[in-house]
Amino acid sequence: MDNTKPKRNCLISIYSKNKRIVSFAKQLDRLGFNIYSSEGTAKYLKQNKIETINIQKLTGFPPIIDHRVVTLHPKIHAGILAKNTKDHEKELRQLKIPKFNLIIVDIYPVWDGIKSGNLEKVLDLIDIGGPSMLRAAAKNFNNGSTVVCDVRDLSWVVDRIEKNGGVNLEERKKLAAKVFKLMLRYDSAIAEFLSEDKKQKLRYGENPHQKGWFEPDSNIDPLAIQNFNQIQGKELSFNNYLDIDAAVFALSQVGGKKPACVIIKHTNPTGFSVKESIENVYESAWYEGDPLAAFGGVIGLNRSINENLAKQMLVGKNKERKFFEVLLAPSIDKDALKLLATRKYLRVLINPALKNPKPSINRDFKKIRGGILYQDSDVNEIREKNLKVVTKKKPTKKQIKDLLFAWKAVKLCKSNAVSLVKNQTLIASGVGQQDRKESCKIAVMKARDLSRGKSKSTPLDSVAASDAFFPFPDGPRILIDAGVKAIIQPGGSVRDQETINLCNKKGISMVFTSTRSFRH
Repeated sequence: MDNTKPKRNCLISIYSKNKRIVSFAKQLDRLGFNIYSSEGTAKYLKQNKIETINIQKLTGFPPIIDHRVVTLHPKIHAGILAKNTKDHEKELRQLKIPKFNLIIVDIYPVWDGIKSGNLEKVLDLIDIGGPSMLRAAAKNFNNGSTVVCDVRDLSWVVDRIEKNGGVNLEERKKLAAKVFKLMLRYDSAIAEFLSEDKKQKLRYGENPHQKGWFEPDSNIDPLAIQNFNQIQGKELSFNNYLDIDAAVFALSQVGGKKPACVIIKHTNPTGFSVKESIENVYESAWYEGDPLAAFGGVIGLNRSINENLAKQMLVGKNKERKFFEVLLAPSIDKDALKLLATRKYLRVLINPALKNPKPSINRDFKKIRGGILYQDSDVNEIREKNLKVVTKKKPTKKQIKDLLFAWKAVKLCKSNAVSLVKNQTLIASGVGQQDRKESCKIAVMKARDLSRGKSKSTPLDSVAASDAFFPFPDGPRILIDAGVKAIIQPGGSVRDQETINLCNKKGISMVFTSTRSFRH
């Protein structure tokens, strides 16, 4: 190393003291670094025959209040934050402050305290000085500061210093980003622990052997679940929350212009309808949809519930007792509430915002192992002007209304999905299949279920929607043979023309949306 060059300065403050840091400190000493360290780290390194400069000598100030304040000093942070400018360098010289080129900090393991559940232990392990130094060094990466928050990075950092004389700008930027990601996790873990009282403990998670919680955020969305008022029934389950969210999503697709009703089971719609009256829309959603699957589901409406509708909900056409777990509505009449109260376990939630439900513009987050996926919400609305008719036969005005509604319905379903609609009512869906042909088979089979008074040969006389393109004409052939008269799909397959030819041969219409609506 060129001894004519001024010595570089390294600041080391380590909580987990081990042989690894000793090895790297020796390498840094050999490379000509002045090593500054906090009192505990200095003592440990000295025991291993490595000379360091105790920061107390720099600051002229001892650790105070049980070592809660050690590195929070202007001489420490000025040395970390100084830019490579003549004014900053002059000021450092005047105040006899070293500029730190390498900052190595291992923060207190607050996660150990969180695991213990002991508040005092958590508070003791909330690091203040360490994160302050890390954030300062990460902020100043473009002025030569190399920051290491993970001792596993020391090996390649020291290697770069030895071979190249230092760490380049792009590498310093990555190290800085790693610091801010660590701080995000660190602060989030603390915030989550301290906000524990805001969590709602559920009876269990998706299954009885899993624990479950609901933790509301500071969401100002009027249709956020925490903005619903539960006026009767037992506590909501983990699965109830998921189905309620799906019901709100469904109603937000159709808005509040006309009465709408959706019935959700395991986040998929078993019934979905838009009509002129709330009584008719409920009857259509329940009986023209899939009444078998509706058992134990979640019902959502965008109109107030009166006594007559409450009667329809509790007792069916054939005097059968209906069972569903959750009911959502903008409001409920007193007489209707008296009737619903006879089902003491039925969860009833009201929210006036359901009168005119709108899609959420919040991002959609999904937790996966190792990180978080997020995306924009799917607020894309397909209108008649967006449809591209690709067949010789054009859809009728009535079919266009049904096709647009079918597109809204299939957006609610887990992919791969195919939905069948008649008179703006969902009559069947095939959902969650690995191939689209099977989705078509299931949708047709459900629509022709004998329990609905249909025969296996009854023409469906409906329209169909597919959430992604048909890769082959085999799926559409199943739909057409069952009596589907019009199809809406994104288009975009290399075999689109084969499907178009089939529709032309069978005399049905097909439209493309040019957009996909996967929902996983």
